[in-house]
Amino acid sequence: MRTGDRSVSGLRPVPADLVRLAGLASFVTVVVEGEWVNAALFALVLLGLVLPRLLRVGPLPDLVYGVVLLVAAWSAVLDWYVRFGSLDVVMHVLTGGLTAFFACDLLVRRGVLPPPEPTAVRRARAGVVVTTTAVGTLLGLLWEIGEWFGHTYLDHRIQVGYTDTLSDLAADAVGALAAGLVVAAKVGPAPGAPRPGPPESPTSSVSVVIPVRDDAAELDRCLTLLAAQTVPPLEVVVVDNGSTDASAEVAARHGARVVPEPVRGIPSAAAAGYDAARGDVIARCDADSRPPRDWVERIERDLSQDPTLDAVTGRGRFYGLPRWLAPAVSHAYLGAYYLLVHAALGHTTVWGSNMALRRAAWQEVRDAVHRWDAEVHDDIDLAFALGPSRRVRYDRRLVVGVSARSLRGRRQLRRRLDRALWTLRRNWEVQPPWERWRTRIDLVRSGALTRRV
Repeated sequence: MRTGDRSVSGLRPVPADLVRLAGLASFVTVVVEGEWVNAALFALVLLGLVLPRLLRVGPLPDLVYGVVLLVAAWSAVLDWYVRFGSLDVVMHVLTGGLTAFFACDLLVRRGVLPPPEPTAVRRARAGVVVTTTAVGTLLGLLWEIGEWFGHTYLDHRIQVGYTDTLSDLAADAVGALAAGLVVAAKVGPAPGAPRPGPPESPTSSVSVVIPVRDDAAELDRCLTLLAAQTVPPLEVVVVDNGSTDASAEVAARHGARVVPEPVRGIPSAAAAGYDAARGDVIARCDADSRPPRDWVERIERDLSQDPTLDAVTGRGRFYGLPRWLAPAVSHAYLGAYYLLVHAALGHTTVWGSNMALRRAAWQEVRDAVHRWDAEVHDDIDLAFALGPSRRVRYDRRLVVGVSARSLRGRRQLRRRLDRALWTLRRNWEVQPPWERWRTRIDLVRSGALTRRV
């Protein structure tokens, strides 16, 4: 959902800047006259006038939005809404639609809302319409609450009433719906356009690495899900870490490339897989991971849309637990993992069951990981090696299913905790946490790194 080209194609938004100056002059005028309620109104208008500039929209929508906001504000100050009854409805339709339009675009750019996806055009169109209408209606509701507050506590001349409020909300919703329809019309092929033939299979630059030892049944399920991806991986590399069951045979049957690694331990197996990967991006999951159909597609999208990212990681949903318990355990366990390890690292960590990094980044740090120490957590160790100078993003929409068997039993949990502490100790000997945090903060302040949600 984009409202204009960032470069605005050389067009100069001078008229919109004049409207912003008019808004500032209006604010100063009402302040000088001591009209504090009107001053608050124009303060909100000034915020609205800045929004298109922050979004770098084209000159025309910037100008139209500014004029509509300014006219709407002066209509209230000059009591035009009282003199012309239908003007209130018209202005709510216009302001509600335009505000919802820009607000949704802002939420998309900040990563709060996903952009419309061309791989699911119909669903994307419906989602755009529903989301834009909901956002516009919600903003209209907040405005009506503000009017009620102003009428009750500031100035009784501010018009509120049952009929007025409902008609305003209805007009806001109509405007937001119209804005959603306009945006949806730009998503995918136009209605009535001839449908293209079956698309060619999209190419992928993602190698998926799966370390495995004696886990044939879960590996079979994982490879079946990888074969059904919307964007097939370039390859699947299964690292056989000395299995005595049919894990290697299962991998070969699914067409995966089997890489033997006789040295026992996930760190050595994972590193061997990363070394063998041929793709520009190396994705990692476990044999018991259950990736959704768009897992590879989302990984490739995350890293292609932001060339400054070195790695991306996501969250998990534990299966094998009672349905009512699984969400709470997933959020508590992984939330604690990401929070505590972030504090230890000075930056976002990666989670081995659901992560990806650029092959170039791996080649730079491959000698820094403790691949021959089976008692370290390979994902935390890799995050230490990536260091505070590289960017790792946590994508909450990147989700895989993962078995809850690793959480069962006090002995299992104690072993995982001991390995985590050992991993911290080994890496803090290289660079203690306060130095890592200082390096990270200096890089952020200098602009070398950009914090993102």
